[in-house]
Amino acid sequence: MPAVPPIYRTAIIVRLRALLDALRDGPLTRAEIIARLGAAYPATTSIRRMIDRDIGHLADLGIHIHRSGDSPPVYTLLGSTPVYTVADLQTLAVIRDSVGPHHPYASQVAELLGRLTAGLSDAQRDSYEGHYIGCTPTPVQPAIDYGPYTAQIAELERVIATRWLLRMRYRTSHGNEILYHKVEPYAIEYYDRHYYLVAYIHTYGQSRDLRIDRILEIERLHTLAPGTERIRPLVTFRYRLAAILAQGELSQRFATQRIIERLDNGDVIIEAEGRSDFFIIQTLLRYRSNAELLSPPELRARMVEEVRKLAELYNDGESVTQG
Repeated sequence: MPAVPPIYRTAIIVRLRALLDALRDGPLTRAEIIARLGAAYPATTSIRRMIDRDIGHLADLGIHIHRSGDSPPVYTLLGSTPVYTVADLQTLAVIRDSVGPHHPYASQVAELLGRLTAGLSDAQRDSYEGHYIGCTPTPVQPAIDYGPYTAQIAELERVIATRWLLRMRYRTSHGNEILYHKVEPYAIEYYDRHYYLVAYIHTYGQSRDLRIDRILEIERLHTLAPGTERIRPLVTFRYRLAAILAQGELSQRFATQRIIERLDNGDVIIEAEGRSDFFIIQTLLRYRSNAELLSPPELRARMVEEVRKLAELYNDGESVTQG
């Protein structure tokens, strides 16, 4: 085959790049390819062969384009065989090992990783399948299977992104159903092995963390005009942390926190910000007797009530045991 002059080689490369860029936006018919690429494919009797030949050139480069049997045929970019470094394979393994089977997107992640690793060589597959985070898998494993809630999570992500106000029916931890007439969603967060919708409840005038598996129904009301949406509030509070835990770097359990006072016994007073009263109380309870919520007074009163209920629960248990 005679050598192709440089000027024609350049034209072919430009045309292949244009064809690839067009197909990245989605499947196209031959007529749509011609309409989008214009002069790259002049209207000649050989244009069909030119497109098929260019698709063949891309296939030789490892870039696969599927041609459907429809009339007219539809061309779909399937992708190419990627070239991975060892670090790339380890990163893919980290993603694999970080998503447990109860994760809401577990099946989508597994499907994507299957496509990305389908063409691995034996050596690459050994590297990919043999790598674990810290030698032991540490997946994000929710307490329940959140797979059935994938569609609901995706819907909540959409309403957050487009600033919708919602009406919501919700089941509390006690099994009671509540209708929230105006809910302004802020974010979806994962902690304590559950997914929560952080939202402002207009009826109560405060933010709350709503467990997604307890959301029974949502209804879109209307979008919020730019500038009218409520800025996600943070609760400023202070707590005392015992000296045994105040040595060295503090654990970053809250959005912001700083030591404002050091006591003679080594304890520290910390000022911090949390996303909701519920989250602050639940987080400080993990410290057990090593932390004391100091202010604001209304939040401390809620903590006192929570501790009182715990004390009653264990006092009842003690009396039963002693009896």
